[in-house]
Amino acid sequence: MKQRILMIALILALPATAQVGVGGLTYRQGDPFLFCTQGQFVPADWLKGCWWPLDPSSGTFNMNPACDPPDPDGRPWSADDSASLVQYESICPQAIKSGSWKGNGDGSTVPFNH
Repeated sequence: MKQRILMIALILALPATAQVGVGGLTYRQGDPFLFCTQGQFVPADWLKGCWWPLDPSSGTFNMNPACDPPDPDGRPWSADDSASLVQYESICPQAIKSGSWKGNGDGSTVPFNH
């Protein structure tokens, strides 16, 4: 069973849709736990993104050194890189504290792959 990463999720929960989750989250199938702990992409694909989450409850993140910034000659941020970072900074710090996954794997396969 997933520990809640956002206590406020129960209050802000939107009607179930295929793509939109808590607070309008549009990444990781609207799953705030996965998005806030793993970011826009699954860990194996992190190099595709220009940022990675560090501590969701504080909103801290690392920037991919292959992107511009921090590398002026790096690849530019995509619209999804920018939009997902805005969602991370606005949604994830609402958590009282960061929880951890208690089941098998990393949580990205429950109840389906996402």
